[in-house]
Amino acid sequence: MTVREPAVPEAEWGKFLRDTEEAIRRSAPREPSARERATGADVDDAVGEVWCPEEPPAAPGWRQLDPAARVRRLARFLGMLTVLLVLLTLFRHAQPGVPSP
Repeated sequence: MTVREPAVPEAEWGKFLRDTEEAIRRSAPREPSARERATGADVDDAVGEVWCPEEPPAAPGWRQLDPAARVRRLARFLGMLTVLLVLLTLFRHAQPGVPSP
């Protein structure tokens, strides 16, 4: 049986053991943030639609609604939930071989 030579040289292994987290952070390459990458890019270079934060939302938010509009939105949500539950119940009972509770 022969003695294998380690894959990592002893000097490298010693350096690895002596390195601290701070030394590793100083020597590690830093990737620029998205904002830093975007400052140099032109909108003309963009592929597809460019997002504009100034566009208004499609519908008003929940807090901007008056009480009647809140009730209507909640009623639509509860109505859709009821329809979904009724359909799921019907499909469950329509399948042969599925025991009903």
